[in-house]
Amino acid sequence: MTPKTRLLIGGLSACAVALGLGRFAFTPILPLMQAAHGLDTQSAGWLAASNNLGYLAGAVWAGLIATDRGRHLAFTACLVVVAASLAAMSLTSVEWVWNLIRLVAGIASALVFVLGAALVVPALAGLGAARLTGVHFSGVGLGIILSGSVIAWAGGWGGDNAAWLTAAALCGVLSAASAWGLRHVHGSGAAGVSHPAPAPFSLGWLSAAYFCAGLAYIVTGTFLVVVVRATPGLEPIANLSWIVVGLAAMPSSAAWALFAARFGFRLALIFAHLLMAAGAGLLAITDSAIGAMVSALLYGGTFLGIAGMAMAFGRAIAPAHPARAMGMLTAAFSVGQMIGPVAAAFLADWGGWMPALLMAALVTLAGVPMLMAGKR
Repeated sequence: MTPKTRLLIGGLSACAVALGLGRFAFTPILPLMQAAHGLDTQSAGWLAASNNLGYLAGAVWAGLIATDRGRHLAFTACLVVVAASLAAMSLTSVEWVWNLIRLVAGIASALVFVLGAALVVPALAGLGAARLTGVHFSGVGLGIILSGSVIAWAGGWGGDNAAWLTAAALCGVLSAASAWGLRHVHGSGAAGVSHPAPAPFSLGWLSAAYFCAGLAYIVTGTFLVVVVRATPGLEPIANLSWIVVGLAAMPSSAAWALFAARFGFRLALIFAHLLMAAGAGLLAITDSAIGAMVSALLYGGTFLGIAGMAMAFGRAIAPAHPARAMGMLTAAFSVGQMIGPVAAAFLADWGGWMPALLMAALVTLAGVPMLMAGKR
């Protein structure tokens, strides 16, 4: 097996562990938890917010690890922690303990995702294969597909506890593949590299738009299966809609990178915001299977692309200080992620899922004038 293949297997598996399972296994399991434990919508929102708070803490922590050996140790340890946290969800039904577990899962997921990218992306560039970065991030879609198929099937057979244990088992297999694939990979520094001229755009406006994307995307990402299952006549396709999200997500990062290379980051981000808003708005009003599937396709096809393009745009805006730019963007996105599920749960309890999803659509659209205003 070639070094490039091992690298891609390791990176793809890391993304599947960090976000595809560590974060998004919760989405198809949530309806099972509600049925088995009477979990209400606001409690579900707080569980999602706890995970996203952990992600913010983990992302900050990842940036403080200074040595290559430290990054490898933290990465490997957190692969184990993510799998253990998924299994631990089956061991209790106490909500505050669930929140603590999801907080820990968020910390570990962020460390795996950030440190994995820090290892894989420079290594791909060093092998002359930077164009394959999208394959690395497609692991998120793979994890979502597994959560909507294998994990959902286990949950249908044995309830939420069986689903969590299945998620942990899949996570263990993928973690082993990731640790094996990346065991000899080392991130490379940028010393001696000349920096291009900064892109003529405001990092503050980009961060504000990215905050909107973070707040809005997590609403659909947390509640899509619950919403589809609650729509009369659509219950049988609830898990299938989540599989569609994963299928759309797998090629999306690479596809949006090509689009941005052709038309520029600003226009690509505006277009992606419009499509993601359309997906959330459609989910708010549809009562048809086709509408639900189109909504899932629009969501899966945009959320990873927005994240990848925003980070790349931030590096282009501040080429001499990429860590500062990505830190600012990550903080804005993470704060949005924490607010989104709690606000959506409140609106859902007040007026049903339509106002919650319309809120997500409108917040996504609010990012468009910010992206227009930021050009210098």
